[in-house]
Amino acid sequence: MNVRAIDGRAAAGARLLALVVEHAAVEALPAGDWVSEASAGRLMDAEGGVWFVGDGGVGVQRLLYLACPCGCAELTAYQDGAEVSRDVTPGG
Repeated sequence: MNVRAIDGRAAAGARLLALVVEHAAVEALPAGDWVSEASAGRLMDAEGGVWFVGDGGVGVQRLLYLACPCGCAELTAYQDGAEVSRDVTPGG
């Protein structure tokens, strides 16, 4: 996994990546190039998923727009190395 900071804040991006690695299930971390945008508090993975720190700073969430004609999005929450929830929202 390679991480490139697009806003020049590599250290902040590394902290976010550390939270993702701490809380997400290993199989949920796609191989390839990742991009951090620490000023916006997000990390984009090689599959187009956007990672955020979860509510209250506990756990992480991954938002992924699905490849369907309706434009659905999937939000998956992880905590302590396990998936704790997954919701799919229809596009509009």
